[in-house]
Amino acid sequence: MKYIKILIISALPLFLGGCTEDAVDFQPINQITTEQVTGSLELLENAVIGNYAFLSLAEGKYGYDRTRYDVTEYMSDDLIMNKWSGNHFSYSLTYQPISASERSQDFWQYSYRAIYSINVVNEGLDALADLSTEQIEKRDQLKGENLFLRAMLYFDLARVYGRPYSHDSPETNLGVPLSDTSTDNEGLSRASVKDTYEFIEKDLLEAVELMNENKGNVYASQEAAMAALARLYLFMEKNGLAIDYADDVITSSRYQLLGSEAFPRYNRLAPEGNSETIFAVKRLESENVGRYMMGGMMHGDGGYGEIMVSSTYMDLLFKNPEDLRINFIDPQFDLDEEGNKIPDPENTYYGYKVTESLGVPKYWTQKLTYQNDVPMLHSPIYFRLAEMYLIKAEAYAKNGQDEEALQMVNVIRERAGLTGDQLFRLDNLQGYETVLDIVLDEARLEFAHEMHRTHDVFRNKKTMDRSYMSWQGWSGPSSIPYTSNRILHQIPEVEMLKNDKLVQNPSFSN
Repeated sequence: MKYIKILIISALPLFLGGCTEDAVDFQPINQITTEQVTGSLELLENAVIGNYAFLSLAEGKYGYDRTRYDVTEYMSDDLIMNKWSGNHFSYSLTYQPISASERSQDFWQYSYRAIYSINVVNEGLDALADLSTEQIEKRDQLKGENLFLRAMLYFDLARVYGRPYSHDSPETNLGVPLSDTSTDNEGLSRASVKDTYEFIEKDLLEAVELMNENKGNVYASQEAAMAALARLYLFMEKNGLAIDYADDVITSSRYQLLGSEAFPRYNRLAPEGNSETIFAVKRLESENVGRYMMGGMMHGDGGYGEIMVSSTYMDLLFKNPEDLRINFIDPQFDLDEEGNKIPDPENTYYGYKVTESLGVPKYWTQKLTYQNDVPMLHSPIYFRLAEMYLIKAEAYAKNGQDEEALQMVNVIRERAGLTGDQLFRLDNLQGYETVLDIVLDEARLEFAHEMHRTHDVFRNKKTMDRSYMSWQGWSGPSSIPYTSNRILHQIPEVEMLKNDKLVQNPSFSN
């Protein structure tokens, strides 16, 4: 990914700014025009690599990956913060979305800048002529990668600003403005949720057909697009298609679940060295911005460490103390004068006294730090193989295929070190009323702090339980039903002022 910084510095301003007819006809020797870039397959290849950089691009403190995390994960029930923060992520954390939120504004603007650049590059790729067979294959691969990236950007936008596809009427619920061109982008209205999801589906299906090369898991691939389709179809409740595409990824033999010995170090592995990662955005150590990284609030070693793991997640996790996923929790123990942990029989998890911050025990997650053992370094993981098994599990459960669903769940539980009666059977649901509830809890265990939980709760028409939030300064609701307006972020105020065709989401106070 060595070309990324070069492209961001040189070509991107040209994409975003362009030229005017009144401009002086002078080209500095160290710059190239948009026309030159879009007329060259080699330069367009560099431009596509630059488009990946948008997924971690930062202006000031926070990058796209951090703002994406703030507006999704902070709404889950897997975390707790010990106090109110002046940072605008608190509006997500407390379910009080406002149009003046800087985090929401950054997320929207980063996304649409990336989409514009992708559209410029795609138009350049489409306009290339007189290509050899080898060049045509390269062009198709590059366009497929671009379409995958655009689909991911729109999928995230749709889930932040629109209701889940499963809610009421996707034909009339509002999604986000859509564009597949670099022109006529002003004054776009919001498409419906249905149209938004179908736009994403079209991009992904075309990406699957176009991509023909395996560049590694920090680049888009045919399997990454199929993984995205599996997730998309699950959200659209097209369960048969979700099963088919998830199975295509599993049976591709390109990925393997990490074994039980390696699994507890998942977060410490660089993407290229992780057989389970399907697609991740590579972050280099030179790009580590410490406390402003994606996990900057989630761990105190190099970060603020003001957001801890919730008690409800800890209760679920410690139902089985043998669960290897406990290794992703980093408890901060109180120590005596000799540096030894202090026994505490009231601590039902570890049996030792844990440091508290304003009454909240310091249980930090390691999911977003310690890549290559470097504090705060993390390459955001978009898809990993475990999700494909649990997509199949959820789709099977919704199709009434309970035994098949439990088989998929048990694949993940066995990898987590669970055996015997810790595995599920139709005659041993371990107190659960439905197999779907088992699947959703297993997904919660497996993907805690990986930006899955909020969407999983609301698209399944569940209520988010925040009753454990009892600390001072908490001003959010103790429970958030899926019907609430609070689950929708507000369109940024600056975008509403620029575009009178945008319709704002209803206020959370209604």
